[in-house]
Amino acid sequence: MTHAARLLSHHGRQAWVLCDDGERRLCVYRGRSIHPAANDSVSVDLSADPGVITEIHPRHNEISRSEPHRMKTLAANIDQAVIVISGSPLFSDELLARMICACAAEAVKGVVVLNKTDLEAPSDRGRAHLKAFTQCLSLLGWTVIETSTITHQDHAAHDAQQGIAMLMRQIRDLTSLVMGQSGMGKSSLLNAMVPGLNMQTREISEALQSGKHTTTAAYMVSLPGNTWLIDTPGFQLFGLHHLSVTQLALGFPELEQIREQSGPCRYANCRHEAEPDCRVKQAVEAGRMTRRRWEIWRALLART
Repeated sequence: MTHAARLLSHHGRQAWVLCDDGERRLCVYRGRSIHPAANDSVSVDLSADPGVITEIHPRHNEISRSEPHRMKTLAANIDQAVIVISGSPLFSDELLARMICACAAEAVKGVVVLNKTDLEAPSDRGRAHLKAFTQCLSLLGWTVIETSTITHQDHAAHDAQQGIAMLMRQIRDLTSLVMGQSGMGKSSLLNAMVPGLNMQTREISEALQSGKHTTTAAYMVSLPGNTWLIDTPGFQLFGLHHLSVTQLALGFPELEQIREQSGPCRYANCRHEAEPDCRVKQAVEAGRMTRRRWEIWRALLART
């Protein structure tokens, strides 16, 4: 008896799925040809005990990170990305650019969340650091929301509640992939947004026998209505070896805007580094693209 199901999380050869009859079941998958990701649409044979995942249906998108000889798909079939950053510790702007590139390559829009805004001075540094991305985020149609889960004063409490309320509206009725480097306060933010989150993750972790589940794999949690969040482990690295230069450029929409405004560079394969008559370098000198974004572009080309 085969059922359609939604994959919530997996660890080793086990997976936690939500079947089309509304039941959550622990299943297994066999064979090296099946490489599941959170939110995959799958077929499950329930005549066996435990059930067996027999097929992963085609994905309409997938967000992955990769090293030279290894790629890991974080989640599939998502509606938007939520990237959490903070000023304490100060987020890596190159890591942020990498996550945006991974999303842009799959035509996934999203929101950048500046968290821990109860910390005034660090948050000011975070805003200043994020300023280089203003043009990029605007061209991509991304939103920036400020949040905090800790308040010390009445006005701070009001601002924190407003930020989380804005974020809740942003994710409503969508499946959102939540990402961020380690230390950004993502877990605290999710706990503030999702009542009973600890209980849901503990249930998944115990079923998969994976210990501290959040350190090993992405997992999905549900909110009222048709709202889903896919949480991922905190990152320190986010390789993009699976993306071509053309795909990387999708995360740098300033490059296309410069081409539209100033015409193409002299060379069709210009990498915007040391080539003569490079329109992008000219735009950087004229202040039409931030120097920091150009530096990140060059860094990505050097070590994807």
